Amino acid sequence: MILDRLLWIGLCIGIFSLVVQPPDASAQETAQVVGGPIPHEQVLTADTYEDCGLRKREVDAFVSHRPSPKRGRQATATIEVSYGSNFTPEAREAFERAADIWETHVSSPVPIQIEASFRDLGSGTLAAAGPNNFYGVDTEGDGNADAIVGDALTGAYLGEAPEPEQADIIVNVNSQRDDWHYGQGEAPAGAIDFTTVILHEIGHGLDFLDLFSVENGQGEYFTSTVEGSRVVGIYDRQVVEEQGDGSLSTLTNEDNFSNPSESLGEALTDDRLFFEGDGSAGAAAQGEGPVLPKLYAPSQFQGGSSIAHLDEDTYPFETQDALMTPFINQAETNRTPGPIMCGQFRDMGWPLGPGCDQYFAALFAVNVQEAETGPGGLTLSWSERDDADIQTYLVDRQYFEGDFETIREVDASELDERRLTIEKLGIGVFTFRLRWVRSDGTTGTAPRTVRDTINVKNVNTEESPPDEQERRTVELSWTVPPGTSSDFRYQIERQRGPEGPFEPLATVSQDEEVDEEQERQYTAARQTPGQYEYRVRSQDGSRNAVTSASEAVQIDFEGDVYALGPYPNPVRGRATLDLTAREDQDVTVEVYDALGRRIYAEDREVRAQAPTPISIDVTQWASGMYFLRLRGESSVGETRKMIVVQ
Repeated sequence: MILDRLLWIGLCIGIFSLVVQPPDASAQETAQVVGGPIPHEQVLTADTYEDCGLRKREVDAFVSHRPSPKRGRQATATIEVSYGSNFTPEAREAFERAADIWETHVSSPVPIQIEASFRDLGSGTLAAAGPNNFYGVDTEGDGNADAIVGDALTGAYLGEAPEPEQADIIVNVNSQRDDWHYGQGEAPAGAIDFTTVILHEIGHGLDFLDLFSVENGQGEYFTSTVEGSRVVGIYDRQVVEEQGDGSLSTLTNEDNFSNPSESLGEALTDDRLFFEGDGSAGAAAQGEGPVLPKLYAPSQFQGGSSIAHLDEDTYPFETQDALMTPFINQAETNRTPGPIMCGQFRDMGWPLGPGCDQYFAALFAVNVQEAETGPGGLTLSWSERDDADIQTYLVDRQYFEGDFETIREVDASELDERRLTIEKLGIGVFTFRLRWVRSDGTTGTAPRTVRDTINVKNVNTEESPPDEQERRTVELSWTVPPGTSSDFRYQIERQRGPEGPFEPLATVSQDEEVDEEQERQYTAARQTPGQYEYRVRSQDGSRNAVTSASEAVQIDFEGDVYALGPYPNPVRGRATLDLTAREDQDVTVEVYDALGRRIYAEDREVRAQAPTPISIDVTQWASGMYFLRLRGESSVGETRKMIVVQ
């Protein structure tokens, strides 16, 4: 790490692809550790454990986020700290302030043991923290480990300390710094708030951590086989990458990314990573950012910083979710975990205390079900809690990756059922979220959003009889859903052969808004023999696009090798041939002059059923008649005349 950047260290570990529900009393009766403890040295490198990449910015923020007064709020967890001999009284007081905040934000029947020390961490580091041990934990009572979990969360699952004689969280604070602010008030200019840093670091120790790494372009994450079960970090399994079509791919699902692999390395550095879960998504929906919490994933992977923090640009210091971003400013006092972090903890299975529960009591008053899609429209359905007291429902729509806009506002008393149909959406990728207003004027947002893609449908192909050169005309048709705007264009794409790329063939304009389903067509004339796939790419004026499924067409031919051409004939400049082979083979193209001398030969590998163009430069040949012949591996094609005119 660059020494002139002050790195905030916290331990950073990862996620699975399934959401763990918060454990209740029955979960504590069934949860168990499978196998023995995994020391942190086996999970993380020493460098990662000492540098989680929080950087100090040499700018005074003069901002303060503080938890609301307790007003009788009871602690639901106990945090006990063992301090090193060089911890001063004022440092202890500031540390205890952070511990007190966490005691009201998480819930555990087991005391959380922290070992805290001041020591020399180098000029660039603020502090370092993380679990002491990790465990393969079975939360469902089926004998199989579900995830790799740190000490404190494992204790909350089990209802007892997994290693009672050992600390759960290790916190090391840099003894070489002289810019700490230990006081209860706001940090002044030029100072780093000690309580804010410790609150952040304890968060890492409570499993806000990732186990990813990138080396020489290869991305990798820690995984272990525990009693026959493949398990990954409790945080890592909920890290997802947003794809170009808006879908989400879980990074720890080996059907999506091999471990290790370059594709995983690219995903870890492409700034399109999010944390997926109902709680965190619901919390994110309360703010102005994306519908899922965005993670810090810069183009250069930073071990201990990448993935283990929320994205700084999305959640800057002014926002309530800034605690777990990778940067801290001077004079930034942030003493609240924030709703998104609470939502992430909820999704990982932490029982929440009142400090976090405050964000979710109203959040889950309404449970949105999956949507039903009709012709160009969508029906949302949801259930409502008896005490929800909702007066008005609002439906927000996001078109592709744009901003959410309210498209429907409905009085709750007018709905016989908790269902609402949005018609004539047209083509697009849509995300819907449901909000509501209660009779007392307070608002809420459902944690689950509904995402759906509406595309052209009934894509179909019809072929004409072959002409004298065995070519066919392909009629492509498709249906445009109602509500599609006039600025849409339909690009016809064609794939030659079973493995070739899709290439644009033509574009059909829309020119008018579609009020009812409308059929569109395109004619692909004179298609030479071979195997093709045709599809329709629908694109609006802002270059948002969706692509239909493809339709296969097989145009057959006689013989082992088919050739169309040469054309044009007579030819000036270049002569072109289209070759198709029934099976993969090498084809030799030969040209002879009128005296029988071979003046051109080329060997070309032709893939089965993949029409292949060949271009021959004739600019150096004299005008006259030439003879072209094709040789396949098992046959010799007919000889064809070619007239060259210069």
